[in-house]
Amino acid sequence: MTSALAASALQLTAEQQAVLDAPPSAHLTVLAVAGSGKTTTMAHRIAHLVKEHGVLPAQIRAVMFNKAAQLHFERKLNALRVSTDAAKVQTWHALSYALIRAAERQGMIDEAPLLTDQISILRAVGECAREALADRSEKPEEDDGRDAESCLEAIREWKSMLVLPSHAGHSDDDFLVDVYSRFEKRRASERFRTFDDLTADAVRLLETPRGESAFAARFEHIVVDEFQDVDLAQFRLLTLLASSRARVTVIGDDDQTIHEWRGARSGFIRGGFARQFRTHPHLTLPLTRSFRFGAAIAQCAWNAIAVSTERVPKDLFAHDPRKPSRIVLRTAPEETSEEPEVNLAEADALIDDIQSLRATHVPLCDMVVLGRSWTQLLGMQWRLLAAEIPFTVDQHNAFVEDPSLALLRQYLTLVERFRDPLDDATARMLGVLVNRPFRKVTKQGIVKVIEGVRATGGSIADVLFDEAAHKLAGIFPAASAALRHMGSVLMKASRLAEEPCGAAVVIRMLRREIEFREALAAFRSEESVAACLRAYEVFEGFARESACTLRALDEIVRAVDTTQGVPTHECLRVTTVHRVKGLEWKHVFVPECDEGRMPILSEAQSECFDTKDASKTDGRSSALESERRLFYVAITRASECCWISCGDATARSRFIDDALIEETQQALDAFKRAADQTPIDAPILRVMLAALESSSVARRGCELAFAQSALAPPALA
Repeated sequence: MTSALAASALQLTAEQQAVLDAPPSAHLTVLAVAGSGKTTTMAHRIAHLVKEHGVLPAQIRAVMFNKAAQLHFERKLNALRVSTDAAKVQTWHALSYALIRAAERQGMIDEAPLLTDQISILRAVGECAREALADRSEKPEEDDGRDAESCLEAIREWKSMLVLPSHAGHSDDDFLVDVYSRFEKRRASERFRTFDDLTADAVRLLETPRGESAFAARFEHIVVDEFQDVDLAQFRLLTLLASSRARVTVIGDDDQTIHEWRGARSGFIRGGFARQFRTHPHLTLPLTRSFRFGAAIAQCAWNAIAVSTERVPKDLFAHDPRKPSRIVLRTAPEETSEEPEVNLAEADALIDDIQSLRATHVPLCDMVVLGRSWTQLLGMQWRLLAAEIPFTVDQHNAFVEDPSLALLRQYLTLVERFRDPLDDATARMLGVLVNRPFRKVTKQGIVKVIEGVRATGGSIADVLFDEAAHKLAGIFPAASAALRHMGSVLMKASRLAEEPCGAAVVIRMLRREIEFREALAAFRSEESVAACLRAYEVFEGFARESACTLRALDEIVRAVDTTQGVPTHECLRVTTVHRVKGLEWKHVFVPECDEGRMPILSEAQSECFDTKDASKTDGRSSALESERRLFYVAITRASECCWISCGDATARSRFIDDALIEETQQALDAFKRAADQTPIDAPILRVMLAALESSSVARRGCELAFAQSALAPPALA
């Protein structure tokens, strides 16, 4: 072993060293718990192969989950003096694209540029959807509420499962299959690829004799990170690239599979890899010690996930159990009235904790608020604004662009502009909203009415109330009545909008008079509809506290600067659990950890399938286990403290009960008191463990690591 590598390897744990020393001739599955130093371990494994076994760096390929992980891994390898110019580190997209471009240059496949602009892709999908509606509907001018994004989500999942349009099936809506078929025909005729096509196209390339001859079996070793989140297309590409030559190391944690909604399958790391890759001996090695947090978080996280019926049994220890860590519950009473105002007691409790940390000079950048969904975070955003705490929101601005509020805010725009002359933007919005919810208004008919009203400088009111114009445009009497009712609601709302507290009054009225549930259900799942309706409540509460007119509310929302001028990297971050894989903060805040919000349970998981091959949907997890993993990932992002808000014992999430938070903390406190008073020796340790075994925590406990830490210093993460 070289001196540099030897010095570094001395800091590895026994489990990490076992991965390092595993036979280079074997396939490896490394099951790595949260914060177990898997990046360090894999970098050392590659360095060991190069420097101790003579493997050429160019014969090694590492595949990462995203660009950030790629750059981080490259830095690790460079620190160990492994050239990443030779031992390339790529994302799945980059790997697939490199294969496709090489094949194009060799004339093996036709050239097709990569279309990366999401707006252009959505526009193309939307046009395909409108064509499909026109061809299948008795009244093709009607708009039934489907949107391009829902179509694109289905298309992405079919591609992740390598399902061709001719084999695509959907358990609830074959319209989506039609859109997929049309989009693929358009893609072929216009000769372009999207990111969603890269891996599937690379698979089809390698399944040809020329592609296999040119690209398969080129590497001696392939290392794949975050293997719990690979989809069928990625797994198939790995199989083809490795062929019978490469020894493959996969690393990940099935307990952190949280991307099944886009095609990931934990089944691959839970045995599928070992069954498929039989060309070399296979070893499964664990990394059970987390460098991230202390005993309390480790034990509670293990308690919560260990009851899962869809996981590989494994331990989770705090490598340094003396490291301070805890989970704090903030309990608030649930809403009890028949028509409850939005209850933000849970959010306010977490705001108080954030302010207390700031008072002790904890930087906001050491904190994060994690939600199950964006909607779940609206209440926290409102309270953070009220408390003047600088924060950033991933993907969109607070309130202004939140997708769950889009439909309500469009209706509010119509209220504001009810008497104004129709401009292009308002006319387009009105043309859509007349059928949100579906009022059986023909698209052709409403377009004729709107064009006639605009020609005379008319307003929304003229479009909705002119019964004669409806009749001339061919709008049926029932649809005309529905338009007039919509007009009555908007007219009443417009009269209230300029009152001193008109914004909240208008929102309350629209929530009562407009069938938002029906409108949302046309293109959202049941749980998504419920989340949006909850968001409307939150927004009404924000408007009530603002005590302003509707026009002023719009100005307030658009002027919101969540950062308050503070640099983004110094702000508190607000995001969803799905976006924080591999990240950590000292303090993590999880709001609204209640039944119905975490977990959100749905009988129907993904509804896409292959009509010719049922095995392509194998390995999907149940809704409960998918939600349990989200909870596990959320609490294991914390290195010092995880703050969880919830309702009372009847309302709080089952995952909190499974975690045994109070019981674990009591056991740890008792152990620590005893350990502080008496040197730890074997007899005392046995007595303590016997006591713990009889407690409600009832297992070997991370407390065992207290004794181990006294014998061995922490290793390098």
